[in-house]
Amino acid sequence: MKRYVYINDDEASRQQLYCVNRISNRKYTVLNFLPKNLWEQFSRFMNQYFLLIACLQLWSLITPVNPASTWGPLIFIFAVSATKEAWDDYNRYLSDKKANEKEVWVVRQGIKKHIQAQDIHVGNIVWLRENDEVPCDLVLMGTSDPQGLCYIETSALDGETDLKTRVIPSACMGIDFELLHKIKGLVECPNPDKDIRRFDANLRLFPPFLDNDVCPLTIKNTILQSCYLRNTEWACGVAVYTGNETKLGMSRGIPEPKLTAVDAMIDKLTGAIFVFQIVVVMVLGIAGNVWKDTEARKQWYVQYPDKGPWYELLVIPLRFELLCSIMIPISIKVSLDLVKSLYAKFIDWDNEMIDLETGIPSHATNTAISEDLGQVEYILTDKTGTLTENRMIFRRCCISGIFYGNESGDALKGLAWLFIFIFFLDVLFFLVYCTLKLSICLG
Repeated sequence: MKRYVYINDDEASRQQLYCVNRISNRKYTVLNFLPKNLWEQFSRFMNQYFLLIACLQLWSLITPVNPASTWGPLIFIFAVSATKEAWDDYNRYLSDKKANEKEVWVVRQGIKKHIQAQDIHVGNIVWLRENDEVPCDLVLMGTSDPQGLCYIETSALDGETDLKTRVIPSACMGIDFELLHKIKGLVECPNPDKDIRRFDANLRLFPPFLDNDVCPLTIKNTILQSCYLRNTEWACGVAVYTGNETKLGMSRGIPEPKLTAVDAMIDKLTGAIFVFQIVVVMVLGIAGNVWKDTEARKQWYVQYPDKGPWYELLVIPLRFELLCSIMIPISIKVSLDLVKSLYAKFIDWDNEMIDLETGIPSHATNTAISEDLGQVEYILTDKTGTLTENRMIFRRCCISGIFYGNESGDALKGLAWLFIFIFFLDVLFFLVYCTLKLSICLG
């Protein structure tokens, strides 16, 4: 499938159904927040355990306390967790809004206009100045460099801070600065994908710029969303992918619930304690039912009916389960959530975590995983020679017209016998030399 992008042609662009240039990293919406948040919370074993205990306490025959004493704290805990998630998602919404409302320069109907980034359409010519963030995926049309070069920083895409070179297509070479506002043409490109290393497309400029000649395009002719223009006064390009159809947007995916090492450990401990509870409850339940049938019915003050309901055998074990439920305190969840939120605020308030060059302070965008910052186990880097082994193999050499080694082998192995021979030859010459010197001295 191909996408046909008409450059600087608003009428043709309106006939195509393209994604709006509005980015969204939000996890929830107003409609799905409650069911989605409850599903995520009850996906954890600890919350399932607390819900089980709360449901058992609704059975008046086995509970020794008022059910409100468990349901009240449980609802409060879930409300605190939901509030924290809603606050994190609201901060993501504010970040998205700031990016979407950033003002950029575009060309519409031959006129350079100042609009918001979210109003960019496919086919618009976008102008960038030095240090500007790229609002969408662009195919370069022109730069301030006479050779058509520009430099971009791609740290948001691949984590590399070194600058990369981009060049305008050969068809756009030599087009005057003033004519870039009026340029017309067609970009034939593939449908959106997330491969940031590849872009196979064709460009055709309409007369009078170029007489419909096809010019191939590669990734070297593009600047992708979230890159920064560096060391270049200005650059302009045509928008080919916008919004969630950009290569970065296609790579985002659906955010998944994040579980920290502490949460995972607590879930495992909760499961282990629950298994221990089940063993204890089974032993005590069996012992209680045996005592009830053998001894309790003999006591005059214990009035058991002769024939009980079918669930009679479950009453004593479930009572013991409720009595053992204090092994896992329900307050542990709310304590963890409150401590996490406070810890994230301490990160925001830390004056020693401010970038000295830009003056930007640290900001914890997610309060649920902040404690993992102190639990780094492995550090991986891709510096040359760290993850790869730099081996220089002496493959071939020529000595006195004789070739040693080959392209697939090691020349040192072929030269081993030569080196041994030279070594013994040196030793022989040394012995002859010493003998002659000794003869001269004695003679």
